[in-house]
Amino acid sequence: MAPPKHACSIATRFRPHTVSADTSHTYVTRLIEAGYDASFVTEQVGHSHAATTAIYTALSSDYKNSQVREFLDAAEQEALRSVFARAEAEADMDDEFDTGDGEPTPVGGRGGSR
Repeated sequence: MAPPKHACSIATRFRPHTVSADTSHTYVTRLIEAGYDASFVTEQVGHSHAATTAIYTALSSDYKNSQVREFLDAAEQEALRSVFARAEAEADMDDEFDTGDGEPTPVGGRGGSR
């Protein structure tokens, strides 16, 4: 057998660029699940269009569920921050109008007896 022309060449009975569909599915899926950007994955596998790469993506139910859970948790945290900020702002407004005598401040007045 002749030595390889390049240091990275590997002699096999298959053409160097031949990859099984299962290997492509696994490679693309693992990259996506590892958090790589879809455009990076598309470039890595040599596709011209992201739609072609999507064919090779077979995300597990666990991964899909974790992504949905992550999104919902982030949305819940944002909603809670908004609610607490609004409640704090309302409490600050109530403190501004409190006269300290337990009576509500009349609109346009300073409160207390005349």
